[in-house]
Amino acid sequence: MVVVGGESDINARPLHYDWVLNIRKQCVNKNVSFEFRQCGTYFVKDGKEYKIQTKDLIRQAKLANIDFVGNE
Repeated sequence: MVVVGGESDINARPLHYDWVLNIRKQCVNKNVSFEFRQCGTYFVKDGKEYKIQTKDLIRQAKLANIDFVGNE
């Protein structure tokens, strides 16, 4: 299983959603389970950077609904 998530701190590096989707695609291609655990404090999607409160990081990731269950 591969678990992906962003950092949650004032000094966190940005998490680019394109990168998350690329990792997911690789997992799907190899039939390996994938979980998007949390967005980062600084989340970049479609060229826009969003600052997400710590309390919302997990909920926002789950709303993406991109987890995958493989047969590894």
